[in-house]
Amino acid sequence: SEETDYSTPSQTDLLPSPLIFRLTSAAQAVLHDRQRNARAVHCGVREFSHEEDYAGIPEWIMTEMELTEGDSVSIELVRLEKGTHAQLKALNPMARGVGDLRSLLEAYMRTKLTALTVGETLLVPINGVVEPLSFSVAALEPSAAIDIVDTDLSVDIIYADSGPILDHFAVDHNSTGGNELVSGASIDVNVSKEQARSFLLHIPAEANSVDVVLNCLIGDASLVASCLVQNPSVVDNTWFDFSAPSHKQKRLRISRDQLLPQGSNAVHVSVVGFTALCQANISLGLDGEQKDSANVETKSPSLPNDDDFRLCANCGSSVPTVRFDMHRIVCERHNVKCTRCDSIFKRGSDEAERHWHCELCNISGDIDDSAKHLHFFHTPASCACDTDRSAFASIVELAEHRRTRCPERLIECRYCHNIEPQGPASKDATDIMDGLNAHEAYCGNRTIECTKCKANVRIRQVLVHMQMHQMREQVARENMVPCANKECSRERASNPLGLCTSCFGPFYTGQHDPDNHKLLKRLARALHTQLTRGCGSQRCRNTMCATGLQNSGSDSGSAVSPLSQTEAAALMVPILKAYTPLSTLPRPSIDYANIDLHLCK
Repeated sequence: SEETDYSTPSQTDLLPSPLIFRLTSAAQAVLHDRQRNARAVHCGVREFSHEEDYAGIPEWIMTEMELTEGDSVSIELVRLEKGTHAQLKALNPMARGVGDLRSLLEAYMRTKLTALTVGETLLVPINGVVEPLSFSVAALEPSAAIDIVDTDLSVDIIYADSGPILDHFAVDHNSTGGNELVSGASIDVNVSKEQARSFLLHIPAEANSVDVVLNCLIGDASLVASCLVQNPSVVDNTWFDFSAPSHKQKRLRISRDQLLPQGSNAVHVSVVGFTALCQANISLGLDGEQKDSANVETKSPSLPNDDDFRLCANCGSSVPTVRFDMHRIVCERHNVKCTRCDSIFKRGSDEAERHWHCELCNISGDIDDSAKHLHFFHTPASCACDTDRSAFASIVELAEHRRTRCPERLIECRYCHNIEPQGPASKDATDIMDGLNAHEAYCGNRTIECTKCKANVRIRQVLVHMQMHQMREQVARENMVPCANKECSRERASNPLGLCTSCFGPFYTGQHDPDNHKLLKRLARALHTQLTRGCGSQRCRNTMCATGLQNSGSDSGSAVSPLSQTEAAALMVPILKAYTPLSTLPRPSIDYANIDLHLCK
């Protein structure tokens, strides 16, 4: 690194950007005076918010430097060279299973780091995974400490040589074993209260949708699923079934058009226990091949509603008029009607005794369903995000907040394709119109170099920028002056024959020819050779070429004889007369569009 003394006034006005500091402990600082390559960590400035004469150091730097609270640290402002190459060594084998490790490292280094130092350890977090990925900085170019801000840094990754390769970090990964749901197979599940067991399924390419079915044999549980959250919960999910314990079968219908726009077909499913013990089995069906017998409607024969039938006010049945009085007496004696939901029960039956209505909404069911209903739909819940509205009336409302507006909601960024929290809602009008959240707005405002015009373009504007190039090219083609050769579609160049650079190439010579006599002779010679001998190309269909005439005759099945010298001269004369003004002074303008010139390419 290049060290500069910033104590003089002349250097104070020229502070580098970004500000990079070398941190060394007190013992290393003493050693640093005698040994120039002493162990150090380089970092930038996160924010200027601390009190004067104080600096806050993050925990990972303290761990890297083996510092404890109270230790003395030497902070030195330095200027580092821009990095060109970095070699990182993965310290755990699970890095091989990451779906897009390049994008993950790019996002981490762009948002968290300012400089790299040989020997330091990078802890790269992955959303939804407790243990971060560890990388050691093995080598750097052009020096042992580099600046990585606003530079094109190439990164090589060295993986661990041994150990198991874990693949449960990738979004679109392949899982094996008992945690993968496969069509036609059933898996037994045992969970306790608030305990969750997660599964993975892949929607096959031939299926438009899948049904995930959970049959509760003992106790009750909830079924939740998500594309991005690897361990879905009752508050972090995309699909859920919180149906009552009396409904023993839980079902999720997941369609392909509800998956990620990037085309991933992986879905994470969790069974979350509600009772103290739940024994169930979970299975997967394709395109609704599983049928829920409990939800299949059975059509009863309809009775005509005419004068021969009357409607019973107690049970709502259509009864023949001749038997209506007897039916009413028996019905009122044996049946009882709920005054709130009009449900019919046998008088004195357990079903009637256990019938329950929620006092806070219109839901009804068995008395055993009340606990779960109140827990999910009427228990206040709060979110950890710092938003204006972080308290909600129920877990269901909290789950809706977590999957829509919550800053901690996981999304797959349309620009970096990493799974990141979406961040707070943007207040910028352009971001709102483009439908961008905070992370995508930050990611989209990064710039890349246009391959055509070499201008720096925001990533979010690349599509519009390239469309502008296409429009300019289209306008240029519409206003293009074509080559005088009718067999060519290129743009006309500046030369006496009105040809493009490709067609004029064979006629160019370095000889002095002010009156263009030699140029016209070369043109006459080329036309005569083309008309009498041809170009020899089997694909030629030029009507002013001997080869083209023969090929056209072969296509129609008729023989075409070669042109004679006289016939060839008769075709050449009009063309050469049109170019005659080239040899006169002053030279008049030539209407190249009316010259019937056909040159083989």
